[in-house]
Amino acid sequence: MSRSTEKSYGLVVSHYLLSAVFFLAMAVMLLFSVRDLQGHYFHPKLLAITHMAALGWGTLIIFGAAYQLIPVVFETELSTYRLPWVSLILFISGLPLLVFSFWNFNPGSLMQTGGVLLLLSVILFCITVFRTAKDNPKKAGIQQKFIITSCVWLILTVLLGVLLVFNFRHPFLSKDHLHFLRLHAHMGIGGWFLLLIIGVSSRLIPMFIVSRVQNTKPLSRSYYLINLSLVLFVIDTYFFGINHKTCLIFLIMLAGIILFFIYVVSCFRSRIKKQIELPLSNTILSFVLMASAVALLPLIIHRHLKGDPSSVHFTTLYGSLLFMGWISALVLGQAFKTFPFIVWTRKYEQLAGKQKTPLPADLYKKNLLKCQTAAFILFCISFFTGFAVKSETLLFAGSGFLIITAAVYIINLIIVFFHRSQTITT
Repeated sequence: MSRSTEKSYGLVVSHYLLSAVFFLAMAVMLLFSVRDLQGHYFHPKLLAITHMAALGWGTLIIFGAAYQLIPVVFETELSTYRLPWVSLILFISGLPLLVFSFWNFNPGSLMQTGGVLLLLSVILFCITVFRTAKDNPKKAGIQQKFIITSCVWLILTVLLGVLLVFNFRHPFLSKDHLHFLRLHAHMGIGGWFLLLIIGVSSRLIPMFIVSRVQNTKPLSRSYYLINLSLVLFVIDTYFFGINHKTCLIFLIMLAGIILFFIYVVSCFRSRIKKQIELPLSNTILSFVLMASAVALLPLIIHRHLKGDPSSVHFTTLYGSLLFMGWISALVLGQAFKTFPFIVWTRKYEQLAGKQKTPLPADLYKKNLLKCQTAAFILFCISFFTGFAVKSETLLFAGSGFLIITAAVYIINLIIVFFHRSQTITT
């Protein structure tokens, strides 16, 4: 096994397994918060669940995947392996403090300490990315631009979040908390998650489906449109709040997302590998859920401008579709395209071409992945339908299906992790 693979193995695997534990914790927290979902999204338990989903589930596994995939995208070895370990320790130390403080709404020293630890962790992650990008011999390709810019937005998002945490106890911000919460949420969703996911998936999807044509012009235009909309949103919303110009800003963002979809469709049309594997089916489902969330935005803006209180309900649904739907479906699918390959590389890289070895896809249980996918689809159907019609029964059922999804996901990851080498001499 190569030296870089040896160094990164424990680091990447730790992120995957810990994020899976946080995913299960989030699902259990959701079950105990069903009755709070019908209230305002600025509810302590909903804030705790949102941050567990965005940080413990989504961001932590992205960090781990990034340490594996960034050398592929940037075409150079990771610049350091010490900072990522320190970043991980700070992250798993700060997240429980922050989530516990939100759940009990104790905006004191524990919440502040958790926020600062997470900010330091994020900064160390971004330093690692920036230093690795600097070593790229080909410098900035469009995927690299997406990833680097997403890191900048991540730092700004977490920094604003920490300021909000301190503002609870020592008010110093010029506007109310909800005003900054909108900025904080959309900087994270659009700036961190969307840009990072586009940057990485635009490289991985063509690799997984063996696409012959990869026209990156739509990606370049998507990059500038999405960032333009984010900058305009932050400036305009800070000074004027949600207003009629927000609709125009939304259309700019939508144009950027559509251009990314055009790129993905062109890759699928020119693919050599015609069969769509189950992990990629989860990725397609994630894009459907993201499109559903985006479709809600005009309705939310319209009702907010009319002063309709139902805008709060649809805003919570919008956030749920993004964090519980889009990000979860994407991670649940891509985890079994990347994690088995990590373990396979450690166990079989030296034997490739010398002995007959299993494929990375042979390391996980396909029946468990089918069960996981079915449980997640049932979660989406029952939970989001229950949310729309305000049915506690469906919401409880959906939460139960999410717990099953998380449990099966962890079991399958553990099976891959403890896989024993199996070879046949040729």
